[in-house]
Amino acid sequence: MVTVSTRPQPGSRVTLEIEVPAAEVDRHFATAYRHVAERTKVPGFRPGKAPRHVIDRFVGHGSVVAEAIDHLVGEAYDSALDQAAIIPIDQPEVEIDFASVSEGSSVRFTATVAVRPEVTLGAYTGYPFDLEPIEVTDEQIDAVITDLREQQATLRPIDERGAAEGDVVAVKFIGTIDGEPFEGGSADRLPLVIGEGRMVPGWEDQLVGMRIDETKGFEVGFPDDYRVEELRGKRAHFEVTLLDMRERILPDLDDEFAKSVSDGQTIEELRAEIRDALQHRAEDEARHRFADRIIDFAVSNATVELPEVMIANEIEIMRDELGNRLAAQRIGMQQYLEMARQTPEELAAELREPASRRVKSLLVLSAIAEKEGIDAGDEEIDTEIRDQLERYSDEPRLAEYLGSRRGRSYLRMTLRNRKLVDELIGRATEQATEQATGEPATESATTNESE
Repeated sequence: MVTVSTRPQPGSRVTLEIEVPAAEVDRHFATAYRHVAERTKVPGFRPGKAPRHVIDRFVGHGSVVAEAIDHLVGEAYDSALDQAAIIPIDQPEVEIDFASVSEGSSVRFTATVAVRPEVTLGAYTGYPFDLEPIEVTDEQIDAVITDLREQQATLRPIDERGAAEGDVVAVKFIGTIDGEPFEGGSADRLPLVIGEGRMVPGWEDQLVGMRIDETKGFEVGFPDDYRVEELRGKRAHFEVTLLDMRERILPDLDDEFAKSVSDGQTIEELRAEIRDALQHRAEDEARHRFADRIIDFAVSNATVELPEVMIANEIEIMRDELGNRLAAQRIGMQQYLEMARQTPEELAAELREPASRRVKSLLVLSAIAEKEGIDAGDEEIDTEIRDQLERYSDEPRLAEYLGSRRGRSYLRMTLRNRKLVDELIGRATEQATEQATGEPATESATTNESE
């Protein structure tokens, strides 16, 4: 078993002084000789069967020493971390005297590594805000029912009147700026709903009153913040022909409609079903907003010096998250950077501030979790790893990261922070119930007996 002592260093770093006993050194030399022999073709010997003195002469004893050091440093460092209960946040800087490494002798080396910094906690309970009360209104229910009716609507061709807001039309148009066509400014048959705001502001208003086969010319201006930079602030002339027009016929609001869109048998049951769904969604959203405010409150009251390596790692994580979102839209990172007119360095600089906020939040919540005695076990971490690997099965870098000590440490921190926030929300909810009713809340798993 290795022996280890630690020396704190400035900047949230620790130096581990590690000694590997002679018996362990000999074991690693035996492994090194076997590995070198297996991958070295020595004339007159089968793979892996050449004796040590032949291996030394054929490949050089230095190659064996390097292989032994590689094995013993990695294993001894992991053992030392466990003994010293240190969770590193970066790869170590190892110093070892190669000349001192030999069979039959112990080996000493140092490993200096960045560790999680100390956090000075401030207030993280007794919030000056409450969980928002939830009220589902009849207007919200009516809006959902209207959406459902529009989804069930049928389209009836019309030609006896002019176009009106809400009509589904098909138009042909040609747009020019200073008499010249521009990219994206024309279409042979474009379907749209008048009033939905799909086109440039004011464009759809010009269709109101038009009849089928009628052609109309008009001018509209592109907004100063239009998505196509070359068109911002410019005025364009359009010649538009109305090709087709239909009005939406909504189904009657009766029990038959309720049966067609839900498990309910009546409109009253449909409204109750919608109210329940809206209530649950609103409660989830309010809980998430409350959790964000709890985190912001705790973080703003805490003090911590953020290690540069943690910020850099978080920037990489955020860049990978962005890459995954872009991939879902079939957009490559290089394509995105060209569209955003950014270099990779400029993207990293843009992500630095939100990455720093995330790092501080993780560190502060971890410090609170330790104070509160909240943790995540190996089983929970293994489950989370399996879930992430299933979701991102085509990300080999993620699999490698999650299988590393650093990856498991990060997941453990994330999971226990999630449990902590649930705990803090539970306490705040209980306290709010007590204040509202004047009676103690029912004891639950969120009760902190030390309070």
